[in-house]
Amino acid sequence: MLHQEDSSLVLKNPDRPSILYRMDLEVGKVVDEWKVPGSISIDSFGPRSKWAQTTREPTLLGLSHNSLFTLDPRLAQDKIVESQHQRYASKVRFSAMATTQAGYVAVASENGVIRLFDKVGVRAKATLPSLGEPITGLDVSANGRWILATCKTYLLLVDVEHSDGKYKGEYGFKRSFSKESKPRPKCLQLKYLQIF
Repeated sequence: MLHQEDSSLVLKNPDRPSILYRMDLEVGKVVDEWKVPGSISIDSFGPRSKWAQTTREPTLLGLSHNSLFTLDPRLAQDKIVESQHQRYASKVRFSAMATTQAGYVAVASENGVIRLFDKVGVRAKATLPSLGEPITGLDVSANGRWILATCKTYLLLVDVEHSDGKYKGEYGFKRSFSKESKPRPKCLQLKYLQIF
């Protein structure tokens, strides 16, 4: 991932899952190692907000199989900001994340569930139900209205704007959905045609 006005590149070594490396692109070599406690594996990482890598923002987000956290390279020892670390006791198996321009975070899991966070370190504001397939990739529109999730054989497009009621016009990152008003994803899939 590009970082800090695209002057650095953040890298991960699969053999050392609790460390990220910062390569200075002007020098052309790794100049920093950012460690987290050995019990935490950084499975994925991303910018603090959409396009944060084009700014001087020093922090970034990290994802393990059961937690979402903020990484701050300026910290002396472990780089996780404890007040911005949300752990789940159950096996949620997080697989991908994406952020909005305002810094809201969408996190997908291998069981197909998408969680919407208004900030890091607290429980999700909303949970979107699964269609059953693991989600391998995720993106969010800059304003936070649309979520695009990649599954093995299809894409899911979800509109997370409240369409009626007291919170009409607000997004699921700020307000949870009632059981009856949860958004229904649109499944985008290529139609297979057999040509003889």
